[in-house]
Amino acid sequence: MRPPLSIPAVLLAAVLGLDVGPAGAQVPAPPATTLDPGALPAGEIRVRAETQEKVGPGHFAARGFVDVRLGDLRFQADRMDVYEVAKPDGSKGHRVVAEGNVVFLRGEERISGRRLEMDDTGKGFFEDAIGFVEPGVFVEGRRIERLDEKRYRVEGGKFSSCAQPNPRWAFSSSSADIKVGDRIVARNAVFKVKSVPAFYLPIVYYPIREDQRSTGFLFPHFGYSSTRGFNTGSGFFWAMGRSWDQTFYADYYSKLGYGFGHEFRYRERAPSRGTFRTYVYDPTKIGGDWDWDLDWNALQILPGNVRASVNVRQYSNLLFQQQFQDNFNLATSRTRRAFFSLQRNFGATTLAASADSTGTYFGDNRQIRQHLPSFSVRRFPKQIGRTGLAFAFEGSAENLGLGDENKVDRYGRSDIAPTLSLPLSLSFLQVTPRASYRYSRWSTSYVVDAANVPTLSGPAIDRAFFEGGADLRGPTFSRVFNAPGSGYSERYKHVIGPEINWTYRTRVDDFNLIPKFDGNDYFLGTNEVNFGIVQRFLAKRPGPGGRSIPYEFFTWRVYQTYYVQISEGQNNFDPNYSSNAFGPAGAEHLSPLVSRMRFRPSPLLSADFLIEYDVNFKQFRRRSVNGGLNGSRGTLQVGWSKSNRLDADEANRVTVANTLNGSASLQMVPGKLSLSANGYYDFVNKILYTIQGRLRYDVQCCGFNVEYIRYDYNGRQERQFRFSIDLANVGSIGNFNGMGALGSQQGLGMYR
Repeated sequence: MRPPLSIPAVLLAAVLGLDVGPAGAQVPAPPATTLDPGALPAGEIRVRAETQEKVGPGHFAARGFVDVRLGDLRFQADRMDVYEVAKPDGSKGHRVVAEGNVVFLRGEERISGRRLEMDDTGKGFFEDAIGFVEPGVFVEGRRIERLDEKRYRVEGGKFSSCAQPNPRWAFSSSSADIKVGDRIVARNAVFKVKSVPAFYLPIVYYPIREDQRSTGFLFPHFGYSSTRGFNTGSGFFWAMGRSWDQTFYADYYSKLGYGFGHEFRYRERAPSRGTFRTYVYDPTKIGGDWDWDLDWNALQILPGNVRASVNVRQYSNLLFQQQFQDNFNLATSRTRRAFFSLQRNFGATTLAASADSTGTYFGDNRQIRQHLPSFSVRRFPKQIGRTGLAFAFEGSAENLGLGDENKVDRYGRSDIAPTLSLPLSLSFLQVTPRASYRYSRWSTSYVVDAANVPTLSGPAIDRAFFEGGADLRGPTFSRVFNAPGSGYSERYKHVIGPEINWTYRTRVDDFNLIPKFDGNDYFLGTNEVNFGIVQRFLAKRPGPGGRSIPYEFFTWRVYQTYYVQISEGQNNFDPNYSSNAFGPAGAEHLSPLVSRMRFRPSPLLSADFLIEYDVNFKQFRRRSVNGGLNGSRGTLQVGWSKSNRLDADEANRVTVANTLNGSASLQMVPGKLSLSANGYYDFVNKILYTIQGRLRYDVQCCGFNVEYIRYDYNGRQERQFRFSIDLANVGSIGNFNGMGALGSQQGLGMYR
């Protein structure tokens, strides 16, 4: 290691016009704010060299290994010359010329080359240079010009984020402008994979910000569909700020035409956030009208602590949804919805105003239900003083719309429902009696015309009823089991007890004349008892702090309803069961028997089992299993469901639905190779409706995605292949048409 040479330091300082102390002593100066924490204060210089001399007036030469530190700048070279030059304003300046193994360092920036010329302001250029620019971009060029501490201009070079001797990918360009920590704009760029040219772009905007939120074009995606043909697309990302951005994107389909999309996102102080996605198809190749898809969702806290919500899920028509959505849940959805609400809490009371419109397709017809608008007040149960009584209240005033695309009937409905309850609790028993009154009024009612067709053209109609009941939980019985040496737990607890809910509701007259909009319109007089038994299994397991705590790993609930009063078919409108309680001989008192089990041995593994058995037909109505596994290297979600038709004749007891669906992801090589897939199979029709898979390979500086999608649903027989690349610091367009389990976002018009 060569010691500092005091005489050359004085000579160089004299040439550069810096102030130094006696015989190479460093003169302290106020610290300068620099990128390099080891930078010298302003006015301080440090020089190392093999030989040095003053060649002539205004010319200093250093030879051998030259190492110069000046502020936050550092130069290294085999040879260095410093010249005094005259500035346009008449003052004196200096120019540094370095040759042979030239290295320039500043903060995280590193540039080396054959030759360097730079003045004392930091402006200059490198020849045949290669360098590293924050935050992780390698740049190479025939000439690299340093315009100032934040800007470079490169001629005849290339850049990449791959820290490999032979980069896996790079852009070559005729010229490029670099803004340190912000972006690179390259012209006449050729994208190369392992030095093999892949495609040409007239201009590339390459972000190099550490937060990766730079405005610019996203990397294109490519694919092929058996029905849409070859497709490609890209987008433009606009980083409006830390919490706001927009994306504009376009697709080309060789057999169809074009697709255009827009997404606006924002996130403010929690819980305020919003995402607005819009996508349109122009079927130029096949003709026809434009199709569109809207997916808007936002929650915003307004002044006065008012909560505003927007939820829009709309599309041009059902056929478009079925043929173009690659997410199976969205492709099979028959509902269009638009919803807006304002809500304000006042303690236990909530005031809300909302408007919504929902359309559900049934074949070619679309049923429409609307609240335009709806006002409601709700008070959650709250104790009245020290009485022990809890008071709750619900009230609403709504303008409803009910009909189809040809006609929508509009009418008003008002509703009030106060409730009193008295929770009583013992160590082994909980009893909650309750009493309520409900009054509703509709501005119209059903009448039957001459053709025996009911229409909403009758006079206003009222409904009032009283409801009483009680909830009983317990008495419960428990037992503790010791299991010393058990790997799962050394202590287990079994708790078992009944649950009983009794409801009595007074008679409701003119039920058939009441307009039926939602569940509030289906109340009938009833006298019913819902009874069941609940078993809970707990184990002593380590908690977050390492201390053992009770953990419920298995719950089993079996329940049924007995309808005392069935003369008017009250049991036909019970939402707790998928089938009504009508047996072979007509109305029956007993509902189906339902068994629900939840097994969760750890937070990472869970399974739910449901069985619904009709005791009147002595037949299983519904069975389902849903489970999930979340591990460090992968996830698995599986669901199976089977439903049977109820009939007195065993020959007609056919299976109407039997489906299996699931999704999985696996880190085959952690951090390198991952696989994800989902699928949906129908055992009744023996059809694999859809299967989707993605293989992703990540290397140090880029990721490669290959997707396969197969559809055989509702006349749609399609196979798709997609390919996309993620480059370091550059976003890429994903699957616009719904990723399902393969991505965090769903629906048309999305990116990642």
